[in-house]
Amino acid sequence: MKILFPQAENLSIMFDFQKNADCFSPNHLTRKPRESPGQTEILPMPQCSDDKPRVRWMQPQILQIKGETFVSLRDPAGIQAEVLLISPLAYQLTQLMNGALSRPQIIRQAERRWGIQLQPQQLDQLLNSLEERYVLDNQTSRGYLRDLPTRPAAHAGGAYPARPEELKIFLDDLLAYPQVGPTEPSHAYFIPHIDLTRGQPSYALAWNHLRPHLDDYDLFVILGISHAYSEHPYILTRKNFETPLGTLNTAQDLVEQLAQDLPFDPFLDEFNQLGEHSIEFQLVFLQHLCPRPEKVRILPMLCGSFQECLEQPQWPEDNPHIAAFLQRLQSVLAQRPRTCWIASVDLAHVGQRFGGPALSPPDLEKLAQRDHESMVQAAAGDARGFLATLQDDRGQRNYCGTSAIYSLLQVLRPQPGKVLHYQQCNEPQLTSTVTVASVSFPSPNGSAS
Repeated sequence: MKILFPQAENLSIMFDFQKNADCFSPNHLTRKPRESPGQTEILPMPQCSDDKPRVRWMQPQILQIKGETFVSLRDPAGIQAEVLLISPLAYQLTQLMNGALSRPQIIRQAERRWGIQLQPQQLDQLLNSLEERYVLDNQTSRGYLRDLPTRPAAHAGGAYPARPEELKIFLDDLLAYPQVGPTEPSHAYFIPHIDLTRGQPSYALAWNHLRPHLDDYDLFVILGISHAYSEHPYILTRKNFETPLGTLNTAQDLVEQLAQDLPFDPFLDEFNQLGEHSIEFQLVFLQHLCPRPEKVRILPMLCGSFQECLEQPQWPEDNPHIAAFLQRLQSVLAQRPRTCWIASVDLAHVGQRFGGPALSPPDLEKLAQRDHESMVQAAAGDARGFLATLQDDRGQRNYCGTSAIYSLLQVLRPQPGKVLHYQQCNEPQLTSTVTVASVSFPSPNGSAS
């Protein structure tokens, strides 16, 4: 990851230990006293025993507070509910905590890179503070993950109502969108994961298309997108998924088969599953619409970024980890005809919100044309043809779905499908837009079974 403050003059001013000896004070990490139930005394701070510490990925942002610079860290997994504030140097040190460097090596790297004479006690203090907040990827945080009985409904009460009856009304209102003609049985879909109300037409047309045929399936493979950084290209979990309407069971036997003999650990980034919405949104619809949700199982997986394949054009399978996973997925599910596939994907993200200029009506027309070219290839079932349309502009449209779309098409090799809907979700004054689409692929021989 990038170092946020590389300028030597900034480091010498801000991190001179003689002038700023308390820069590793716990006050530079927001925290509440640890209390045992029914007691008010402060418990001792946990001690980090990791020789080669590794931090979980946290979303950083630079903040100026009363003339001082801090880095805020937001936990996308939601384990640490509060936003943490740390000094820029402390943040830079966390970037050395990759599980490969020992504590003495971290100290030497800090001196070599930034000329900082870091004392072991200071590093220990920072590590203990991070340990207390489950920021480190170690036995403490993994134990928290292991002990969760299910994957919680992380976005209930925010993105959608948490009360079951209110949620049913909310979903029924979203689904109340005109359906054009009868729906043929389809066994694979692209469905958005944008805000549910903004993407209503695309959600409604896809789920209403699938709705009459839900009973045909006993397994739903959901390919979501990991919006948090991931070390590996695919992320699995054994957890069942909660929704306000009940719990959907994960096909743990298939998860184990899929994870077997892979050249990477598909559970390394499992924390990303906890706060990710792309799978959760589809499961809320599935739980609501499925006639017998207790009879179906899900195979939820998150897909990492394929951006390198776009910026320096190459096929994803050139990465042996991607190639091995796709081959394994195809093998594990080859003899399961009653399977429905859903790629939970958005398309372009352009405009000021995403680092570009404001848009104009001609810009949106051009974007629609480019998206049409991409969706024609995708709907034809041509994974490489789809990817080539994104390689043409080196990923400038910032698709949030490339990896899931490509993976579904390469594994399933579906018959040509059709685009059910395409829309541009524009922000006021056309400062930015997100484009989404829903696509269906017909079942072989017109039947799921």
